[in-house]
Amino acid sequence: MSAVGGTETYAARVRGRPEFIAYAAFDAGLVDIEIAGAGEPAFRWAQGERKGQAATIHEIESQFGERLRANLGIRHIEELTALGSAAVTDIAASLPHDLGSGGLRRQAGLSYRDIRESALKDMYGLFDDDPRLGPSLQSQLFLHGGLGALAALPVSLAELLPDPYDFRIAAATAFQGLDSLGELRAASAVDIQTDKLRDRFAMRLANSLASHGPALLATMLAPSYPLSKSLKNPALLDSLRGPDGFTRVPQTPLNSVGACASSAIAFCEIAPQLVLDYPGFHRPKIALWTAADAATRPHWQILDAFGPGALMTRGKLDILNQGRAAAAQRSVADSLAPFDIDANGTVVGEGGSGLLITTLDFALRNFLDITSIVVGWGQSGEAGGKAHFAGVGFGGENATVHALEIAWRAHGYSVSDFQYLVAHATGTRTNSKTDLTTAANARRAAADRQGFKGPLPGMIVGTHKAVGDGHTMGETGLKGVAQAIQYLLGNEAVGVPTLRNLDPDLSDIAEAFTLHAAPVAGNRDGGALCATQGFGGYNGALALRGANADAFSRYAPDRNLLAAYLERWPELRAEREQRERSARLRRGSTLELALRHRWKGME
Repeated sequence: MSAVGGTETYAARVRGRPEFIAYAAFDAGLVDIEIAGAGEPAFRWAQGERKGQAATIHEIESQFGERLRANLGIRHIEELTALGSAAVTDIAASLPHDLGSGGLRRQAGLSYRDIRESALKDMYGLFDDDPRLGPSLQSQLFLHGGLGALAALPVSLAELLPDPYDFRIAAATAFQGLDSLGELRAASAVDIQTDKLRDRFAMRLANSLASHGPALLATMLAPSYPLSKSLKNPALLDSLRGPDGFTRVPQTPLNSVGACASSAIAFCEIAPQLVLDYPGFHRPKIALWTAADAATRPHWQILDAFGPGALMTRGKLDILNQGRAAAAQRSVADSLAPFDIDANGTVVGEGGSGLLITTLDFALRNFLDITSIVVGWGQSGEAGGKAHFAGVGFGGENATVHALEIAWRAHGYSVSDFQYLVAHATGTRTNSKTDLTTAANARRAAADRQGFKGPLPGMIVGTHKAVGDGHTMGETGLKGVAQAIQYLLGNEAVGVPTLRNLDPDLSDIAEAFTLHAAPVAGNRDGGALCATQGFGGYNGALALRGANADAFSRYAPDRNLLAAYLERWPELRAEREQRERSARLRRGSTLELALRHRWKGME
């Protein structure tokens, strides 16, 4: 979920599909969507006099198209516009429609009443309707993205992993739930005699922590009991005892905070745990990789931290458009323009994502649809110059060099086996230069280590930020990997849609890359690199390759097992895609997925 909307809305926008506006209407709560098997979606009005009746794309477009587009993606924020010059900028990429003010909870099925009337009723206190007690927007994004990823599984998580201790969450964020912190009051503002708010300290304190979203996600999935019940009836805890002595609960969530590279760093921390052994260490078998950021809440303070120099502003946009013909002017929606002469600032966004990761052996044995293979990862901490703290400078290529080194030494893929670069691409001319220079330096260093002679083949560049979701900070690397996976599935992936005139300052460095506005054709036998740079010198990178029979044969799996898997693979893929799409387009599916995949106690 991002400023553009849900996954289906985003994908339709990248590919220029006409149903984009219908998916946007679903995000806004205007229509419901029915999908019969693998057929085309059917749209029905969700409100008004025609509630339940069929709605066509043309009708949705004519009645709501202009309003929907004005309330999604990169846009002017009316609240900030009203402040005039008192606001740093009035351009942002916060969640669309009403998703940031109650709509996401309704769509996910995570309202107080939803929880109270479900099998998770003992957790209702964590979903209070009072914003001081209920989950912050950032926590909601963790739940929406994290639990949503579980739709990929053909059976319940509890069936796949009978022991919850085999499961772990790797979570990332650049900011804690600032909207929750905004609900806290200064000590001088509290009148103990008249304060009517119940003292729910556990909810209030937990909701103020940066770790609350991942912890809430783990708690919803874990077998658990209210503290009051377990104190009165200790026998309940007997159901948590596992046969090997470990308590039957998921491993503690791994939380990473590393500016814009947060999600990439989270992956770099969890990946060795999945593949390396150490005496006494209990490896997780599946990890849920998730990230979320809602930095613009509650009162847009983070925009002041960036300042007008780093951000895209109305003033900069007006200057760009001066003297240009109407057809050549930039709208606010395409004002984030990486690698372009118009790259004059970034746009702060909000978003949440989730993916499941496991080992090839586990995926084959459990007939899980394999969408791609991570063949390398790396992180580093060089700010590119001690006098510049932004960390989007030069010298951060070590992360990518590490990723390419693992791909070469462990998997046999050379630097030339990666054709698609998902760039950090914040939207400033400085970052445009450092983005490509760092990637080029990393590829050249890796080529030298591999003994690769001659010029390197060019790479196609893509960036999801230019689609309209802006810069989602710590979540941005995970969303970049999602685009890489689309490319490796053979689907159209994002290019640089706001690119018009290549920045001349990129000079000859741009010759090593292909930059164009059109979507990028996918390649099931291709490779992709995802690199992120963050304030303070945080850098992270991943290298991925397409999943196919030839790729699997590199790892010498059991021949009979591989043959059985390949025979069923087309069916596994079709079923996964249908499950995921159905969940994305069904209201309340987040709660449904939690109920389906949780480990039960003595219920």
